[in-house]
Amino acid sequence: MGIDPKWQDTLSNIANHGLSAGTWSSYKTALKALGRCSADSGVSMEFPLNHKQVLTFVAWMSKHNLTQKTINVYLAGIRQCHLTEGVDLPILRTPVVSLVLEGQKRLDAIKKQDGEDSSRLPVTPTMLKLFKHEIKLSDEPSEDKLLIWAVATLAFNGGFRIHELLAHKISSFDPRHTLLAQDVARKTIKIRNKEVTILQITLKSQKTDKSGSKVIVDVYESKGPLCPIRAYDKWRRLCPSTSNKKPAFMNSQGKPFTGKKFNQTLKKYLGKHVAYTGRRVTSHSFRYGIASLMGELGYGDSEIMAVGRWSSRAFEEYLKLPRTKRLEMAKKLGELNL
Repeated sequence: MGIDPKWQDTLSNIANHGLSAGTWSSYKTALKALGRCSADSGVSMEFPLNHKQVLTFVAWMSKHNLTQKTINVYLAGIRQCHLTEGVDLPILRTPVVSLVLEGQKRLDAIKKQDGEDSSRLPVTPTMLKLFKHEIKLSDEPSEDKLLIWAVATLAFNGGFRIHELLAHKISSFDPRHTLLAQDVARKTIKIRNKEVTILQITLKSQKTDKSGSKVIVDVYESKGPLCPIRAYDKWRRLCPSTSNKKPAFMNSQGKPFTGKKFNQTLKKYLGKHVAYTGRRVTSHSFRYGIASLMGELGYGDSEIMAVGRWSSRAFEEYLKLPRTKRLEMAKKLGELNL
């Protein structure tokens, strides 16, 4: 781009921090998909891509049952890969490409209406009960069984994104972004003169908050079969103490429990009950699950969005809800007849 070499490293470093590690990872996945498309179609995908190559890639992704939302993410990734080479690529969003993507969006909606949606299933209380049963019957170490269940109940009751709780890698972790043991506090508070146990989870930052500011999420005890406090306490009693500077959730081998491993565990124990060729159960299904369940329990859209922190404003509204209201939500979950 004609930049003086003495400024190139500085600019590269700044630009690399313009996107999160997770976003860079998804863009890397897009590049791998482009390679598979080239192998399948016999069309060269050398940069910079032209109109024919872009449309071929879109068609390939649609044939592989990717939704319009995912296709958009992959195209954004390919554009970003071009930018790293110093090339801006406006050809990705031609009127024809935009028309095809709009058509894919409508096809996705039709599939959803017809029950053919290939996206994630929401986790239900019954599904969680089945998951717990399968874990109990498994040959996992006792400590890991309790770990898996503690993470599952927290993810469900707190509406967490899985990497808000778990590390990305088993071999290393970044303390600036990974939830550490010191970020989870078990507290007893008084609500209407009654003692209530909560877990306070201090998140380094939310996906929707680009400023990197910390937020605190309170998870309340429900005293029911899906109580996250009970599950967390059982795991902590059995697992060895860990340094406050290490990830909050470590397996029996002293390694970080990762989002990838959690998803593999879900597939391993629910795969026999859920057809993974159709709608899948993933860690994100827990966020969908709590939203669906709260809807069934009669909560309004604003309350549901707030619990799931679907926007920074929604989270602010949730924090403004009296603790009595948040405790009531937890108790309703605990009273479910499973």
